[in-house]
Amino acid sequence: MANITGTWEDREEIRELYARYALMIDEGKYQEWIDCFTEDGVFESSRLGRHEGRAGLRKFSELFAASLDGAQVRHVISNVTFNIEGAYATGACYLIYYQCKDARVQQSAVGHYNDTLRKSGGRWLFASRQVWFDGHH
Repeated sequence: MANITGTWEDREEIRELYARYALMIDEGKYQEWIDCFTEDGVFESSRLGRHEGRAGLRKFSELFAASLDGAQVRHVISNVTFNIEGAYATGACYLIYYQCKDARVQQSAVGHYNDTLRKSGGRWLFASRQVWFDGHH
């Protein structure tokens, strides 16, 4: 059996953060997506580069929205795992990314996230989130 760290409440809050992140970006709720990160949070993509802090995350969300060309997207995450050490955690999960446009669904990418998390203001947030798409390392 795996070594389970952190309280059950902390673990549940982190699982909710993973789900909220995907739902908010898919629904175009970009401010709520940004709110999944710490004030100095970093998002890095093997396709779209590195974006840091609130201004950087906002710029990424604008680039992401513009790249959709009217498509609906779905981030499907699985195999979420993380290790909590006090107010810090590291985590990872798999990603399958779909786009739907004109009633056609297409799997666009498969990859994984590597994360660092921090409890800030009593809430678990992503301090750093790196997404790597298979075949683009």
